[in-house]
Amino acid sequence: MKILLACSKYLPEYSGAGYRAHNLYRRLKAVNPDISLTVVCSSETENDCRKYEYDGIDVNRIACKQYPVLDHGFIRRWQNLCNFHCESSEASKFLMGLGAKPDLIHVFGQSYVTVTVIDHAIRNRIPLIIELVTDLESPFQYVPFPLKYFLKTRPVDNFTFVCISEKLKTLCLSNGISDTNIWCRPNPVDENKFKSVSPEVKCELRRNLTKFTGNDKLISYIAKFRPSKNQKFLVEVMKHLPESFKLFIKGPLVKEGPFAERDNRYFNETRESVEHLGLSNRIQVEEGFCENPEGYYQMSDIYAFPSVSEGLGTPVLESLACGVPVVANNIPKVTDVWIKEGRNGYLSQLEEIEFSHKIIKAVKIAKDALLEESKSLMSEASTEIIDNKYIQTIKRLAKS
Repeated sequence: MKILLACSKYLPEYSGAGYRAHNLYRRLKAVNPDISLTVVCSSETENDCRKYEYDGIDVNRIACKQYPVLDHGFIRRWQNLCNFHCESSEASKFLMGLGAKPDLIHVFGQSYVTVTVIDHAIRNRIPLIIELVTDLESPFQYVPFPLKYFLKTRPVDNFTFVCISEKLKTLCLSNGISDTNIWCRPNPVDENKFKSVSPEVKCELRRNLTKFTGNDKLISYIAKFRPSKNQKFLVEVMKHLPESFKLFIKGPLVKEGPFAERDNRYFNETRESVEHLGLSNRIQVEEGFCENPEGYYQMSDIYAFPSVSEGLGTPVLESLACGVPVVANNIPKVTDVWIKEGRNGYLSQLEEIEFSHKIIKAVKIAKDALLEESKSLMSEASTEIIDNKYIQTIKRLAKS
């Protein structure tokens, strides 16, 4: 079975969706060797077209924006149109050179490349899976004026929208997508990695990964450094917590691309805020990709999630699977679906004192309740369950 996977970003460039798409097909290919996978992607940090191999998978990167840095107003619209034309044209050439049609096209994220791939799938009646992976205003991909009148972004038949939250499912329904063409599921959680560990392993992980000790009440937050992830808020929350509470923050930071200046400035402001508040002995801030995130959850007493908006928030599920309580921003139909108040964490508004009070309450949740809720979550979100449904969906669409 030939599958074309189209992603807005793909490894080694970091993106949560690209990372999960790669791991999904690595697992599916391991149990279904008849799957032949080709990847086409765009990029946020690079601006060159290149073919490369990643982890045994052929990847075709299409990134050739005429204006990598955009201006404002009308000029920005013109630049967007030019950028779209450049990358869409290259994507079309790639698609025309594929030879035999794919049996299925699977799209993660939104970019000029992914929308061109969707148009190609619709016009050639190729079965299509579209993943909605972030908080969106529309389930249909953006096309600049006037090209939006010529490219097809709304599938008619033989398609499935995959929604990672009830919020995104509601968005699909409100835009006329039938419930029969929607699969609402959480991002899969690897049951072999994300699980509770003994107190001894927890302390060892903490010693290896942080400067803190087993006697501390450790809060962790793993997220890409950018304003919407709201790391600075947690620094302010620490002012209201007892001395025994410590905070560990880590995440990747983009070095190139249109958001590099903004995100690097935010990272520096976060570190400066720690220094300004005199909290260097209680807060550890690190930049870098977490290759094995499960260890960072398992070493923690609390996982904090102050993100302003999310399509789902996969670290919330992964932490809960590890039996670690979560205190999260109350995002309707997202975090409130998985957090059971007093059982595996608490929801809070983004107000410093309220958030700190919820952290103090969460650390007191009984271990038995946390493990029971972890088991309940994994009955819906394990990779085994999600992967089996993917295989069923792919085979059903490919046979239609």
